Amino acid sequence: MTAKAQPVENTAKPVTLADYFALEAQAEGRNEFIGGKIEAMAYTSEEHATIVHNLDVLLGNCLRHKDCKVYPGDRMLFVPECQNVFYPDLLIVCGEHKFYQATKNMKATLNPSVVIEILSDSTEYLDKTAKTRCYKKIPSLRQIVFVSQKEQHIRILEREGERWIDTEFYEKADMPRIGDCDVPLDEAYWKVF
Repeated sequence: MTAKAQPVENTAKPVTLADYFALEAQAEGRNEFIGGKIEAMAYTSEEHATIVHNLDVLLGNCLRHKDCKVYPGDRMLFVPECQNVFYPDLLIVCGEHKFYQATKNMKATLNPSVVIEILSDSTEYLDKTAKTRCYKKIPSLRQIVFVSQKEQHIRILEREGERWIDTEFYEKADMPRIGDCDVPLDEAYWKVF
């Protein structure tokens, strides 16, 4: 008589937000907390890094005399409305910067005006689904910006009242408005294509 295979029960303890923050404070790399799971950040390509640098410089120069700050990918964002924690590729905070004190020495941004995600094969689906649904719940958020690293293409979701307007930019002469800045498409992609 052969024994039937018994299903293996998952005995792993669910990760709480507090567990995540405690682990993240000690982690060597960055990890996001999405839907109760810890997700390691993916590899950053040369194109990805160049686009982040270009946008950081362009937006930083544009906003330096305004009450806004640009943060490239190392600024933690906590969204209480969905209990998720992200590291967007760039974010802009305008006005008073509000924080969530995650641990004694670690605090997360609560009130971005703009979130920018550079799309990659490994993150595009998550960026456009679960992350976007969560981002839309942030009361201060005016724009979600998706930037392709395969072609010159920027897509902006912009809040107008209760609706989100979807606009795409892909012509060489296009100049998407990110936050309060007009960004020439070819400069966003400088030294990429």
